[in-house]
Amino acid sequence: MSLATTFNRIQREIGIKRCVILDGNTGDVYLNEKDKIVTLKQYLIELLKGMGYENVIYWDRVDGADGDVQSLTVVENIDVPGDAYSLDDEEPAPPRKPQTGTGQFREPKEIFSIVLKNMIDPKRRTVFILNWTDYLFTSQQGAEYEENITRLSKAVRDKRVDPFTGGKDINESTLIILTNSLSHLPVSLYQGNPEAGIVSVPKPDRIEREKMLSKIEASFDVRLKPGETLMTSEKKNEYIDILDDFTNREIIQMARLSRKEQKLTFDKLFLLFKYGEKDNPWEKLDYAAVKKIKETLSERVVGQAEAIQKIEKVVVKAYMGVTGMHKTSSRSMPKGVLFFVGPTGVGKTELSKALARFLFGDEQACIRFDMSEYAQENSDQKLIGAPPGYVGFEAGGQLTNAVKAKPFSVILFDEIEKAAKPNPRILDIFLQILEDGRLTDSKGETVYFSESVIIFTSNLGAAAVSPSGTKEQVAQQFLDTVKDYFNKEIQRPEILGRIGYSNIVPFNFIHDNEFKRKIAKSKLVPVIKAVYEKYRIDLEFENEAEFIDYILNASDVAKGGRDILNQINDVLLDDLAMFLFENKEDLASYRGAKIAAKIKNGKLEFDFENA
Repeated sequence: MSLATTFNRIQREIGIKRCVILDGNTGDVYLNEKDKIVTLKQYLIELLKGMGYENVIYWDRVDGADGDVQSLTVVENIDVPGDAYSLDDEEPAPPRKPQTGTGQFREPKEIFSIVLKNMIDPKRRTVFILNWTDYLFTSQQGAEYEENITRLSKAVRDKRVDPFTGGKDINESTLIILTNSLSHLPVSLYQGNPEAGIVSVPKPDRIEREKMLSKIEASFDVRLKPGETLMTSEKKNEYIDILDDFTNREIIQMARLSRKEQKLTFDKLFLLFKYGEKDNPWEKLDYAAVKKIKETLSERVVGQAEAIQKIEKVVVKAYMGVTGMHKTSSRSMPKGVLFFVGPTGVGKTELSKALARFLFGDEQACIRFDMSEYAQENSDQKLIGAPPGYVGFEAGGQLTNAVKAKPFSVILFDEIEKAAKPNPRILDIFLQILEDGRLTDSKGETVYFSESVIIFTSNLGAAAVSPSGTKEQVAQQFLDTVKDYFNKEIQRPEILGRIGYSNIVPFNFIHDNEFKRKIAKSKLVPVIKAVYEKYRIDLEFENEAEFIDYILNASDVAKGGRDILNQINDVLLDDLAMFLFENKEDLASYRGAKIAAKIKNGKLEFDFENA
C-alpha cells in the first residue's frame, strides 16, 4: 500500500469511524499536496481542515493540548452549561480562562475526560489527535489505567446512532490515535469494536522515494559525472531501488551525511549510512586472489573439489555484481545461498570458515549457529528476539544482533535438520531471509542479509548412503535424500525452492589415502606448536609417514576427517599426556630438548633426546 492510498483511506475513515488508529511509520515526514515536507501532525491537520473540521485538538503528554482549547467542554454535564468541572472529580474549580495554544491538560486523565465530554456531544464536530501513545499504556494495570481505558472506550461508543443526521456533511467528532506499534495499545480499545478503524502507515514506496529524492536532490553532495544530477543520472533507478525500505527521514539523513563527509559516490554513501563503512569488502576483493580461490580453499579443505568449484561461481557472481540480476529485488538478496550436505567430518564447516577468511580477512566473520540449540518449540524466538512483554525482549535476537554487528559475513546454519523437523516454524524465518534478504526482529528493526553468504549444512543421508559407491552415485544419493526430506518428510518444498536445487552441494566421503594423509599431517601441526609453547620442548616424529599410517589404520572412512581427529586424540594425546605426566618433575631440565615419537612393535613410544 502506498502512502497516497493510505492517506486516502484515512480521509474516508475519519468521521465515519469514531476512532481511527494509525500505526507503523507514524514518525516519518511526508510530501503533502503542495510538495512540501511535513510531519504527520501537519499532514493530518491540513487534511482535517480541508474536510471542514474547524477545531482540531492535537495532544501529547509533553506539550499538552494544542488547538482551540477555549471551545472545549470541560463541565460535568454537557447539556447544562456554566458549572465548572474538576477533572480530578474533586471540588468544583473556578471557571477556566479562555486560551488557545499548548501547555494545558498534560495528564492523560485530564485529556481523556475532555475527549469523552466532547466526543459524545452531538452538536460538536471536533477531532482529537493523540500522539506518542506508545508510552501511555503500561503493562502495570491499576484503577487509573482502567479508568483511562473506560473513558476512551465510552468516548468512542457512547453516542446515539442516527444514520440520517448531518445531511451531506456526515463527518462527526473523531478520535485519532498515533502509535508506532498496535501492540502498545490496549486490545480492548479496538478488538471487536466496529467504531474503531486501524490504518497502517507504510514506508514510502518506489514512486514516493523518487519524489522525495527529486525534492531534496540539491541537498546531496555526491560524486557524479560532470553536469549530472541524481535524477538525470543513468543510475537513477538503481539509486531509488537501493533505498527500498528507507523512510523519508532516512533519505534526508543520507543527504545530510553526504554534506558531512568528503564527496562520495552514492553507492559508498549508501554503505556508509547503512553499515557504517565506506568501502564494500566485496568490491575490495583482489582480482588475482579471486582467480586463485580454488587453490586457496583447497589448502584447508581437501578432497572436495566440486564443492569448492560451486563456491567459486558464487564468489565470482558477487564480485562481478551480477548476483540476483534476474530478480527485481537483487539489491536485497544474499550474495549467495548454499546447502552443504554429506558425511560428518569432511569439511563442510571448515570450508565455510575458510570462505569467511577469504572474503573478509577474518575467520570470525563466519557467524555459526548450531541448529540443535533451536529444536525446541518457540526457540525460533531466540533468533529474532522475544515478543514485547516477555523476558529478554530488550536483548533482541541472536541472529539479528549478529548480522547488525557484522553485515559482511558468512552466516552458517549448522546441521539444519536438527531444528527443521522438531520445530518447523523456524523455517519461516529462513523463507523471509532467502526471498527478501531481510528480517525484522521482535523490536521492529529490520536487518539486511544483502552483503552476506548464507550456508546451511546437513548430515542428511550420512548414515544411509554407502561410502563404497562412486563419487557420482554418492552425490546423487545425497541430492535425492535432501529433496525427499523437504518435499515428503517435512513437506516444505518452498524452502528447497528458495535455496535452489542447484545450490545443494554434496560432499564426498574421503577415500583417497593421500587426502587423508594431508588431513592428518595438518592436524599434527597445532599439537607440535602447543607442546613447544607450553614446555619449550620440540615434539618430533621419527617417521612421520609411518605414524600417520598408524593413525589412519584406526580411523573410520564414514566419519571422515573428524575420526582422524579422534584418533589423534586417542592414540597420540593420551600416550603423550601419560609420558609427560610420568616425567613432570624433570620437564624443566629438558627445555630446549626434544621428544622423539616412534612406532615400535606396533605401539607408540616417546623418549627425550638432546636438541
